[in-house]
Amino acid sequence: MRLKPINVVPAGKRPPIKRSTCRKNYYCMLKAWLLKKRITGFYFAVSAAALLLLMMGTYNYLGNYVYVVFLDDREVGIVEDASDVEGFINDLTSKCGELYGMAVHTGTKIDLVREFRPDSKPEPEAVMEALRSQLSLITDAYMITVEGKPLVPVASEKDLETVISYLKTSYIRDSEAIKILDINVVENLGIESCSVNPDNIYSAEEVASLLVENSKGQPMYASFFPEITGRGALINRSSFSDAELGFKLQDDINPSQVFNGSESDDLNELVNAEVTVKIVEEVTVTEPIPFNVEYTYDSEMWIVQNEILNPGKEGKKEIIYHVTRENGQEIERIKLSESIIEEPVTQVEVFGTAKVPSIGSGQFIWPVESGGEVTPGRGFSTWHTGIDINAPSGTNILAADSGIVWFSGYGGSQGNYLILYHGSYWTLYLHNKTNLVSEGTEVRQGDLIALLGSTGRSTGPHLHFEVRLDDGSGEWLTYYQHKPVDPLQFFHP
Repeated sequence: MRLKPINVVPAGKRPPIKRSTCRKNYYCMLKAWLLKKRITGFYFAVSAAALLLLMMGTYNYLGNYVYVVFLDDREVGIVEDASDVEGFINDLTSKCGELYGMAVHTGTKIDLVREFRPDSKPEPEAVMEALRSQLSLITDAYMITVEGKPLVPVASEKDLETVISYLKTSYIRDSEAIKILDINVVENLGIESCSVNPDNIYSAEEVASLLVENSKGQPMYASFFPEITGRGALINRSSFSDAELGFKLQDDINPSQVFNGSESDDLNELVNAEVTVKIVEEVTVTEPIPFNVEYTYDSEMWIVQNEILNPGKEGKKEIIYHVTRENGQEIERIKLSESIIEEPVTQVEVFGTAKVPSIGSGQFIWPVESGGEVTPGRGFSTWHTGIDINAPSGTNILAADSGIVWFSGYGGSQGNYLILYHGSYWTLYLHNKTNLVSEGTEVRQGDLIALLGSTGRSTGPHLHFEVRLDDGSGEWLTYYQHKPVDPLQFFHP
């Protein structure tokens, strides 16, 4: 039956409906509803099937998306879940932080890029192994600088103050006579934030020690650092096994340092830094005042005799200086004041003016007790002005004749030697181990005057004995003034 078209009218102006018309409309409405349900069910089934296919396709499509892991822009593998890598990195930095006693983070650039890679197979174990072997770690630190140039990293900003304190203390002299007026580090020491390998953190004590060594002219290399003990910022990792850490630390990682926003060369380069500690001291010292000597003369004393009538005594004075030192070396000394504590005492000496008497007999005895023989080839000659008598060291040497000791002392080639005046003759005794008489002493023939030895220019224990004729002056003024003669002519078999 053909339905009549529905007239659409505005609301509130609908005409009254007749009953007969109403029954007919119920039938049409039911028929239309059944028709509508059949059409909607068909479309629902089609839609559900399409949605299922779409979901299955989407799942299969998304399953081909993986995370590609890059280390410093170099691909090392793929993983399915980014949280696996993130968890490994967090675990690694946590355990290393415990190991070093400081917060650490990765120094290697790590990127996780999600990409569509059909038929790719994630390899999380290979990725973790690559991370274990290739990751480097860094920590936030502070770089000590000298005149703006990087020196070495430390753990804290306060370490700079400690370094400066240690430097100053290194050059302070401990003495009650010294008062520190001023002390400062000449160069500008600064500190800036940086990131370094935890193994390259140094203690303030180490830095100060190295700067002191470098200031002595010794080049300072980072490779020299481990020779210094007391690395307070570092912890011995030997107490941690690789199994406990869950990874293997690299032993040959080059130190990664970031300073002023740019990467430097590694820390094994020469650190060409010298630091000057300048100290101004007020130094109070006591210095001696030399005494003066007055000479008098006595005609009753021989000219080889002298006597100290009044011993001299040094005085004392107190002087205050301002002393400037750089790295312990004095570069300037200024005298501020001087005061006398004790005046010196003048020494008075008396010298004889009388001619030395001639008390010799002109007859000589053998000068070496218990014998001794003349060394072959070392008798009297034009080039050898005496005789060499061999005898054991320490053998007694006797005065060959009575006389006056004119000289008793030391000469460069003669060693310890004596000169005796006998009147017409002079006798000389060279290379003695010890002289036993002093100048001006009167001796008798046979008196013990020295012990035989080998002092001066000598090849062994012996006595070089000379006899010289007086030139008529009765005085010894120069070594070759009096003519030498052969001593053996005075001895009879």
